[in-house]
This record gives sequence, structure tokens and C-alpha cells, in this order.
Amino acid sequence: MKRRASTWLSLWREHGRRPGRDPDALDAALEAAYQEGAAAHPLELTREAFGAHVARVTKPDDVDALAALSGEGLYIAAACAAQLPGASTRFEAQLFPQLARTLKKMDAGSTFVDEVLQHLRVRLFASPEKSLLLTYSGRGALGAWLKVVAVRDAQRIRRKSAGTGDDAPDDGLARLPSPAADPELMFLKLKHRQDFKAAFAEAMATLDQRQRNVLQMSLVQGLSIDEVGRVYAVHRATAARWVSSAREQLVKETRQRLASRLKLEGNELDSLMGAVRSNLSVSLGALETPS
Repeated sequence: MKRRASTWLSLWREHGRRPGRDPDALDAALEAAYQEGAAAHPLELTREAFGAHVARVTKPDDVDALAALSGEGLYIAAACAAQLPGASTRFEAQLFPQLARTLKKMDAGSTFVDEVLQHLRVRLFASPEKSLLLTYSGRGALGAWLKVVAVRDAQRIRRKSAGTGDDAPDDGLARLPSPAADPELMFLKLKHRQDFKAAFAEAMATLDQRQRNVLQMSLVQGLSIDEVGRVYAVHRATAARWVSSAREQLVKETRQRLASRLKLEGNELDSLMGAVRSNLSVSLGALETPS
């Protein structure tokens, strides 16, 4: 017991926290929370990592308040923040299905739930130093806290989507270089806007959900390959391969559909696709607006 007390108290002091009037009670509260979490989640989270996380996210030094915290929730949150293998996968498996059911009650559209969950996934896992999990203090169940966060995100996304009218430049072409600056785009912008929109949307439909997600994270949200990898708990090389493969498939499928619609081939089509490829993030961002 002395070893545990020394460990917890030294961790507490390292993070500028006071042990309070009853160090033994503090030790017991932290040890109980750690054991509760370890019993619920088969993850190799050290006492040091758990204690450091709790010291960072909790405010009161009151032992009674610490004793009331959710050890199970704090443990999985700390494991995700520490990027332990399997932590984010377990987090999603346990909490996202219920979130999906809640979100479907708000909007049963084909892409809405996926968009909200993807947005939430990025906020939780992409940047550990800025993770949303650092705002969870353990007061109450993790699932209840996450539901509140997800519903707020969903409401923001719906408001943003509702503000986009039918006459908005939703194909991304309005933000491409002007024809005067790049004559190669004149054909696309002035004569075949609808053809491009249709071809691009059809090409997007050939991608699976993960492909669409990683493209939006990389090209629209500007996440690095490392951050995309953290979202999916995979090595950066795997994330890079996913992004590259999805991008190439999208360009290839768009090219095929434009060629069929516009009856283009050879150098003319190559020039057109060069412009499309270089501005892929613009078009993808516009067409991926939540419905």
C-alpha cells in the first residue's frame, strides 16, 4: 500500500496538485478509480499514465469529489489519449452504436449520421494534445457525456447545412481559377458545370465510407497523414495508402465519366483532368456537405 500511495501522491504533486488533508483517502480514491477502469477495459494503461491524465482533466482536490468520478470512463479516455493500441477501437465499439441510434432520430438521411460520427472521431482521436477527451472530467458516465457532445455537433452540422441554398456554388467550381487565369478551365466552368457535378458525384458514389472519410479528412479538413492514422488507429503508412488509393480512384472514376459525357479523349481530357486533380479538395469539400 505504501508503494501505491507514494506513486499516486508523487504523480499528483508532479502535476501541481495538492494531496489535501487526507493523503491516504486520495490514494484510495485514485487506486479505486484505476482498478475500476482496468477491470472494465483490458488495456495496458500504467498507473503513471492514468494518474497524469486524471490530474490533467479534473479540477477539484476534494477527495469526496474524486471518489465519485467514473473510473471506467476516465480509464478508456486516458488510454485513448495515450494512443494505446486498441483503445480507440474499443471506445468506438462500445459507444458509437448507441450514438448512431440517437443521431438517426434527429436525421435518418443516408449521410448525416456518418458525417457527425466522422466529425466526432476526428475531434476525439486525431490530435491527442487537443483531444475532446481532455474536456471529460469523469463526472458522470462517459457515454452520457459523449451523447451531449454528439448531439451538439449534429445540431451545428444541420444548421450549417440548412444555410446552403440551392443557388449556392455547391460544386466547388466557382472557387477554381478564373478562365482568364487558366484557359484550360473555361470549357469546364462555362459549358459543362452540370456534367462535372454529375460525373464527380457518380465517382464519389463508387467509394466506400472509409474512402470518403479519409479523403475529406486529408483534403478538406487538412489533417496530416499521422492524424488520419490516429483516427483509425493504424500506421501512417497504411493511412497514406488509403488516402492515395481513394484519391486515385476518385480521379479515375471522374475521368471515365467525363470522357463518356463530353466525348473527350487524349490531350484535351488530360488537360481537363489536370485541373480537376489539382482542385480536388475544393470540389470534394463542396460535394461532401452533410445532407
